[in-house]
Amino acid sequence: MAKRINKGIELVFLLLILFSLIGCSTVDMGLITSDSDEIAIKAIEDNVKTAIENKDVDMFMSNISLNYSDSKGGTYNSIYAMVQSMVDEIENAEDMAGSYGVNLTVNTSISNLLITSPTASSDLKITVNAKFLFITVYSYSMDFEVIYQKENDGWKVISMIEKS
Repeated sequence: MAKRINKGIELVFLLLILFSLIGCSTVDMGLITSDSDEIAIKAIEDNVKTAIENKDVDMFMSNISLNYSDSKGGTYNSIYAMVQSMVDEIENAEDMAGSYGVNLTVNTSISNLLITSPTASSDLKITVNAKFLFITVYSYSMDFEVIYQKENDGWKVISMIEKS
């Protein structure tokens, strides 16, 4: 009986050591993230939505890293031009929709968020809906693959490529 108790204690001790080593190694790999990282990245989604709703290019760009560079050769300036174009299109659509009593709404969503500090990736979907009363009469979505990087002043977008 004493041998079984000693074996049980040894097994528990070995399991504790194993779990401790696994925990240490995931920290080294950057797989353990805090909830604050996820909250900060989701705040970018909210900022993007608010910026588009307010047609505020500077607010949108405050989420973009000055070191922006994507695999398609995009830079900070090209993202600025894309956002300005998006805002111009929304303003034109609002003018046209307003004459027919249609309201535009903007929604954003993040999916497939993977945080491997100091970087993270997700899919970002921006949807503009035209609604007449409570009925959606037209919907347009833009889907992006987004990469974030943790910088001194928080998380910033370092790559944002539109999916085809």
